[in-house]
Amino acid sequence: MTHALTGARPHAATDSHRRFRRAAFAMSLTAALAGGTLVAGAQSASAAPAGANATNVQALGGTVVTAKKPTPRVSITVSRKTGTKGKAKTRPVYTVKATRAGDGVKGRAKVFIDGKKVAVKKLNANGVARFRPTWGKYDVGRNKIRIVADAAASTGLADVTKHRTVKVKAKKTSGAKVVSVAHRYIGSRYVYGGSSPRGFDCSGFTSYVYKKATGKNLPRSSSAQRSVGHRVSRSAARPGDIVYTPGHVAIYAGKGKVIEAGNPRTGVVKRSMWQDNPTFIRV
Repeated sequence: MTHALTGARPHAATDSHRRFRRAAFAMSLTAALAGGTLVAGAQSASAAPAGANATNVQALGGTVVTAKKPTPRVSITVSRKTGTKGKAKTRPVYTVKATRAGDGVKGRAKVFIDGKKVAVKKLNANGVARFRPTWGKYDVGRNKIRIVADAAASTGLADVTKHRTVKVKAKKTSGAKVVSVAHRYIGSRYVYGGSSPRGFDCSGFTSYVYKKATGKNLPRSSSAQRSVGHRVSRSAARPGDIVYTPGHVAIYAGKGKVIEAGNPRTGVVKRSMWQDNPTFIRV
């Protein structure tokens, strides 16, 4: 029916307004399903961009809004990138610091060496954690270090993982070099008075290997080699130490084994320690 004066359909403006609201709501719902965050008002509806942190939700005049979580500032430093295995003073120290507006952040820090998690610590009141992994965690050569710092959920800070990757080179100790060189001559002949790959006796073998591996000149006789360094206990013995018994010397290879020029029957051989009460000497 047409209105008597204007000829307009009754409630046309109202119907148009309702269609507009339905269309706006449909658009906002589509955006929300596509990954956005719904922001609805009393008169309109829209969608916030996908990926926004949907936290800190507030109701303002019937409108739901979202605010991004603040992100902590994380710094990671390393004291050195090269060290010598076995020398504690050369182990790298990693320092992680997480702050927000100058205050320390609660959370945890983790250290990975070549993909393996080796340590986890809580950040202290200043947001700091320090790590000094033992050399046993490293391989000789280059090691890939990844350091991660995460803010605790209770801080209300963004769930963002920060990391720094450095490469640390671990050098061989002189003892490891001694054992490595000694291995080359396993199978060589035993020759009394010999001190070269053509043939070795016990002290000729140890003096040749030490010269080759470290550049150090050892005395020629086994009794004199007993006094070249300092004694260590059996429990503290390390690969590369000299194993002395009256009239004989050998090179400790670790795990209860020695490499030595034994006798004419064995030649240079690696075997389990047969010495009952030896003296260990670190050169």
